[in-house]
Amino acid sequence: MPGDLRDPEQSIPHHYDPRYDEAPNPFEPGAPDVDGYLQSIATDVLFTRLSPEKLNALKSQLDSKGLFHRNMGDQSFRDEAAKLIKELAMARKVAHKWLI
Repeated sequence: MPGDLRDPEQSIPHHYDPRYDEAPNPFEPGAPDVDGYLQSIATDVLFTRLSPEKLNALKSQLDSKGLFHRNMGDQSFRDEAAKLIKELAMARKVAHKWLI
């Protein structure tokens, strides 16, 4: 028998483990931190954070495509955001080479 069943720690193992920090769940309903989530995607793709101007451009592109009406935790949202971040980075590289 697993112990006292009124104690959630006993009835459901690892219900709460103070050794692990709680991570934000993108599937959880509520007001998400859009800027932080997009910056984390940019960090994964470009290995750096976006400037505020690039972040605003990315958000306006995502809004124009209607992607903010989707679940941000969905993989298709993440893939589309990563694609747009790559396009923003490539446009900067092309413009830099053109000006030289």
